Amino acid sequence: MSDDRPKKIATSRVFAVSTLLALVISVPAIAVTLVLHYVVKTNLIITGVGGIITLFIAMGFGYKLAKRLARVQGGSDLEK
Repeated sequence: MSDDRPKKIATSRVFAVSTLLALVISVPAIAVTLVLHYVVKTNLIITGVGGIITLFIAMGFGYKLAKRLARVQGGSDLEK
């Protein structure tokens, strides 16, 4: 007899995974922006563009990580 019901996931697990994904997406963009502005001392426009580009790259990695974490937790709509 096959159990087709989805597994129940603890709320703390959802919060932990969501926090991890938020950190993976936001920290690199903030770090690049701060380094470009305060260490390299580039123009504000170049700093903003560098931060945005880093943000989009980090969002791509975040999406791949979310798919992998969804597979570990027992499946989701992200796998389709």
